[in-house]
Amino acid sequence: MQSPKYDLDMVKTTVSSWLKGNYESGWFSAPSCSIDYVIHIFNCTNSTAEKIVLEGLMKLETKNYYQRKSMWGDIVDEYGLSNYLGHNWYVKFMVGEDKVLEEISFHPCEKDMVLANGKVLFTTIDDHMIPAWRKN
Repeated sequence: MQSPKYDLDMVKTTVSSWLKGNYESGWFSAPSCSIDYVIHIFNCTNSTAEKIVLEGLMKLETKNYYQRKSMWGDIVDEYGLSNYLGHNWYVKFMVGEDKVLEEISFHPCEKDMVLANGKVLFTTIDDHMIPAWRKN
């Protein structure tokens, strides 16, 4: 079994700094599908959605590891977060050379996931909860 590329404690330190107002610690690609998805699910503001995502990242543990894969000429780590705010979540990110958290994906699982430890995270959303732009 492959292990995560990025140290989760370092990722959480970066996210913690971001939550405290150091906005250079990370970025969401623009426009962020993750933020838009959270806004769609919870009918909230952009800043609330960002906080939901960042606080979700803080809840990740080693047991949540799914896999790593090659994307954009680098490696991303993927996780599954169980029962956060009533849903199971797919989480993906990479860390740049400058320790900036990049390419964050954070949305409810759209299909069942089997984590590296064998735990299954089932889809917790109905089709109507998936934004129309995501279905295309």
